[in-house]
Amino acid sequence: MSLPKGFAMFRRTDGTAAACRVSAILFVGKNERGVVLNFAGGAQVNVHEDFDEVMALLSAEA
Repeated sequence: MSLPKGFAMFRRTDGTAAACRVSAILFVGKNERGVVLNFAGGAQVNVHEDFDEVMALLSAEA
């Protein structure tokens, strides 16, 4: 599946996938379950990818 420019696909901890607009991610954190993508309004998405993998993906899409 091809995503529009500026979007990245992540594997969520509940087994689903989420397409996120890279520019909407405010910051990336770590927790015991993996990596947390933080968005405006306090929204968070927990993903399976490791921190370095997420940062490389976000750098490539920026």
